[in-house]
Amino acid sequence: MNNTLSLVLEQTAAAVSLLLMGLCGIRLLLRLMRVLRGQEAADGLGEGTAYAPLSALAAAAGIALLSRLMLYVLAYAMYRGFSIGSDSFAQSFLPLWMHWDTQHYVGIAQDGYVAMGDERLRLVFFPLYPALMRLLAPLMGGNVFYSGVVVSLACASLSAALVYDLAYMHGGKTCAARAAAYYLLCPLSVFLCCVYTESLFICLTLLAVCLLRRGHAWLAALCGMLSALTRMPGVIIAGLLIIALLEKIPKGTFTPRAVLSCVFQVLIVFSGLFLYWLINWLVTGDPMTYLTYQRENWYQEPGSFWQSTANTMHYFLDTIGDGDWLYTWGFQLLCMLGIYLLLALRAQALPFDLAAYSFVYVAVVLSPTWLLSAPRYLYALCALPLMLAQLPLRRRGHGVMMGISAVWLAVWVFGYTIAVEVL
Repeated sequence: MNNTLSLVLEQTAAAVSLLLMGLCGIRLLLRLMRVLRGQEAADGLGEGTAYAPLSALAAAAGIALLSRLMLYVLAYAMYRGFSIGSDSFAQSFLPLWMHWDTQHYVGIAQDGYVAMGDERLRLVFFPLYPALMRLLAPLMGGNVFYSGVVVSLACASLSAALVYDLAYMHGGKTCAARAAAYYLLCPLSVFLCCVYTESLFICLTLLAVCLLRRGHAWLAALCGMLSALTRMPGVIIAGLLIIALLEKIPKGTFTPRAVLSCVFQVLIVFSGLFLYWLINWLVTGDPMTYLTYQRENWYQEPGSFWQSTANTMHYFLDTIGDGDWLYTWGFQLLCMLGIYLLLALRAQALPFDLAAYSFVYVAVVLSPTWLLSAPRYLYALCALPLMLAQLPLRRRGHGVMMGISAVWLAVWVFGYTIAVEVL
């Protein structure tokens, strides 16, 4: 493609992302003023909030587990149907599902972090998920890969129930069912049954949000700490606690004790990141070694979401026709532009705290200078299923969207297990 045209398209993509995020940011500032004046509840809930019955939560969890098991069967059917091999389901399971980051988590669970050799690069992966794999390994005959599968499936089930619970609070039964369906049918939901951190991270984040909505701020902070031990964006949960504090201003309950409690709760959340820094220091003598590894081996440094959008457009145009054009750059560009549109047009439908959390989360996870896995990072946005469920569509419109998502989910199962293109 002509270099001038390519540059124009890259700059246009960056400008569009800035415009849409800027629009969302301005609206959030206006809503913050309303929260500070007591004109809007930060969590969007009233005194008579209804919570989902336990039977419905159990059903959502059960459906989530069943759907993940069905994806395992689908992958095996593709494996046999496309004549990839003739091994049994059990024999083919590990080769089909152990790709990319899974190998690093298995290595950490088996050997821990090290300071020498290529294995030292595993230090960039946060510790909670592999620690759980190692903890459960004795129940799986010492096999950390299968213990990781158990962790992911358990968290996928619980996170689906929490998605249902959150959406039920804000939209009732129909909204909750739609949110759970979008969550489980999303193409990126393939990672809920992989040995990846998606299930655990989403589960802990949603647990923090739901606990905070029930008035359990200290337990929410603890979940935030565990989320930050799973992935760095877990620290953004601290923002929800700060918003809950600011909401006390118009209520006359903004007291020194409330401020002190919030400070300690925020510190609890950030202690997850501090513990990760401690691990870096114990292994290498430098608490920031992971940043060096990210820069030298993954070309990642702090950047901006608009530059990442421009970079993605560049690689999309530069790789048209190549093997990674669709799975990597094409889908990443689509997801990035899609989330910008959702935030600009639909963040108003979210309660203020989740809208603010979503804005910060998207700006943070899309900021690395070398961005390769944006779609699954965006899938881990806890408010995404609620935003999709609240789209002003007729029932048929939601059905069409879910149908398209289900087809793409099958494509993504093929991409991860057979084509090995999905990161």
